[in-house]
Amino acid sequence: MVRLIALSLLPLVLLVLGLPAWAQATALTLESASWRLSLKENGQVGGMWVRRVDRWDPVIFRDDTYAGVSWYGVWGEKNRGISLSRKKGSTFTGKSEGLSFSLTYELVDKNLVIRAGVKNERKTIFKPEKLGLILGMSHYMVNYPQWNTVYFPTLLRSEKTHFWGYFMNPAGQAIGLASPDPVASWSLNYNFGYGSKEIFFWGHRVYTTNLDLMNSLPLPDRHPQRLVQLHPGEEKNWTFFLTDVDKLDDIQPVLSPLCRAPLFRIPETTIEAGGSANIEIFSIDPVSSLEIKDPEGRREVLALPPQDKGVYRLDVQPKGGHGPFRMIAATGSGKRTEAVISVRKPWSWYMQRAREGAHKYTQKASWNCENWYGFYTMFLAQKYFPLKSMNDKANERFNLVYGLMYDDKKREPTRNADRIQNTASIIGILTDKYEAQGNVKDLEKAADLADWMIRNSQTADGAYRRGKTHYTSVIYPAKSIMELLTAEKKLAKKGNVWEKRYERHLGSVGKAIEQLMQGPGAVDTEGEITYEDGMFSCSALQIAAFALLQKNAATREKYISMAKQYLSGHRCLTQLVVPDSRQRGGTLRFWEAQYDVLMAHNMITSPHGWSSWRTYATYYLYLLTGEEPWLIETMNALGSAMQMIDHKTGALRWAFVVDPHVRTSQIAENFPGTDPDRFNANQFKTEEGKHRPVTVGEQYVPMIADWFYANSSDNDVHEHFKCLEEVALAAAYVVERSDGVLKGYNCTVNRSDDRIIRVKPLEGIVSRVHVNLRQTSDVVVRWKNSETRYRNVDKMQWLGKDPYRF
Repeated sequence: MVRLIALSLLPLVLLVLGLPAWAQATALTLESASWRLSLKENGQVGGMWVRRVDRWDPVIFRDDTYAGVSWYGVWGEKNRGISLSRKKGSTFTGKSEGLSFSLTYELVDKNLVIRAGVKNERKTIFKPEKLGLILGMSHYMVNYPQWNTVYFPTLLRSEKTHFWGYFMNPAGQAIGLASPDPVASWSLNYNFGYGSKEIFFWGHRVYTTNLDLMNSLPLPDRHPQRLVQLHPGEEKNWTFFLTDVDKLDDIQPVLSPLCRAPLFRIPETTIEAGGSANIEIFSIDPVSSLEIKDPEGRREVLALPPQDKGVYRLDVQPKGGHGPFRMIAATGSGKRTEAVISVRKPWSWYMQRAREGAHKYTQKASWNCENWYGFYTMFLAQKYFPLKSMNDKANERFNLVYGLMYDDKKREPTRNADRIQNTASIIGILTDKYEAQGNVKDLEKAADLADWMIRNSQTADGAYRRGKTHYTSVIYPAKSIMELLTAEKKLAKKGNVWEKRYERHLGSVGKAIEQLMQGPGAVDTEGEITYEDGMFSCSALQIAAFALLQKNAATREKYISMAKQYLSGHRCLTQLVVPDSRQRGGTLRFWEAQYDVLMAHNMITSPHGWSSWRTYATYYLYLLTGEEPWLIETMNALGSAMQMIDHKTGALRWAFVVDPHVRTSQIAENFPGTDPDRFNANQFKTEEGKHRPVTVGEQYVPMIADWFYANSSDNDVHEHFKCLEEVALAAAYVVERSDGVLKGYNCTVNRSDDRIIRVKPLEGIVSRVHVNLRQTSDVVVRWKNSETRYRNVDKMQWLGKDPYRF
């Protein structure tokens, strides 16, 4: 039953319902078994609660410029707010410049329903840049524990015929949003940051979401393309459903009936050549057609199995090479939904193209390690694909950059010394350089720099800090030292200098990890504090990496539990549901474009290079627990990340932008050049002629480091390839599922008639196979030049070298 409480009765009802005092100023309150809603006289939400078990949980709404639900528009080069007033019941109306607007709220079943309408009463065509609704739900995450109950816009997705998505908070609660009507686009209200007239930075928070019901072109092809104007007398209406969702697996089955459209659920979005993808399509109406379009645009109609309780389940084996394949499901009523799966090339292809990109897009000395992060790729690739010419160039470039940043006699930084992730990254790069080339002097430099960093940044509580700010989880200083430990351990003999270094560095890491074990309230981040992507993914990955070094089961379990806790909250910042292999597994960063490629606006970049921080964490948790979902998440994220390499040209790209339509500007190529062989500081000037207008939306963004030699940070894309080398380049995985089915990753696997498990890696560079078995079996691995039989293999173990036992 739904109750609508008039204003005159509200004071009495407030005493019964226990609503806050400020709600007494609202026009009315709606209540059902699932929702409670207070509305202001202007139609904005004054308060919202959702019923969960035995309590009312608040959904925080804004009470400022971004309050909603509110109509807004952009036309005539101006942003325009549109005032409404209560007309009747829970309907609010208003007029502005020859347009009439309405909003109506209803509580229907378990859903909060919002109906919005606009009519053009002019005698001319109305063609705005944007016209839509400010949702008003607050996404503004300020500090611990405030952010735990703040909902982030984890997924927003326009389709040609409908709209769907969800908001999620770190506590794990999710609210779905769906509309059976086409919605042109969406946008986020990012907070303004700090700076001066010459230098301005966007902040690290989001105020709220805009539902852009009409939007100017260009828009992604999947979006409606005709919601750009209203003819005289034309009227358009939209209906939105907000609904509580228990768990992420429920998103599609819950929202599909509200959209009255098919929705895809795809567990594995990137597959190997010749493989197949398991597809589920949820649809209240029968799906009349399913087609797949290969990367060259060739179409194939796929046969649909019988519908089983509103779900179609099928395996799709893409034909037509490598790259993204677009699927379109349509119903007889005209609803259509799209999804993307990708067929990857061999992992080695991406690594080699990334090395080429690291040479093309200049590694340069500047304030941030992101400017020289490609050295990781250069030296890691050399381990597997030795090329003297490239190795010589890598050494020459590294020596130049290192010499501009570090005093090699004192073994300490000469520039921006307090930005400790710079030194941590150099430690990791020197370790990889040593392992690729065998020059122990590189490892000595890494060890001495680790000592410098520990002396100058580790505080009594164990944290690595930049001044007073917690920096253990800004990139990953502890992991960088753990990478050094693997090399030091091999050289350590009782009583020698390397054993002392190893013990000293291990002790430092142990203290840092114990400090992280205090939980999400004990960490901080660079820049503006918020529920920050890297702050939590880097905490999780370092704790889990340290767990892999532990032999005691109880100690391991302690670390596993905390790493899972960090990642559980982090789900609100991760694309775990989106049916798009270009984005799956990406984390939702939105302030990097201004630093990395010098675009003058925030936008969600997902995957961004730093998305791979989470990939390390899920990978380690798989090795620690054997729970296959962690491995699936790892491979999905890695598959999305590798598409920073254009599958046709081999060109390296910076990141994938998720926002559908961002009008901004970017540094222009006629920007005065600087010497790439010198130290280059920030050059964020805004003089006329040095920027060009750009519109970006749901697309890859090119690198700029091949022509912009000042402080750009786009080489942070190489975190993806560093992650690839550790996780999958030379490794294969075998999982025995509960039904006895064997699943191989980067290999083929089968059980022969004699019950022997036979594994063949897909590439000759694979040197280790991780098996996760439910029953003891003999395993035969066909390596590049030999075949090895491993007897009585059980549970989880590495066949070949265990990289985390040293």
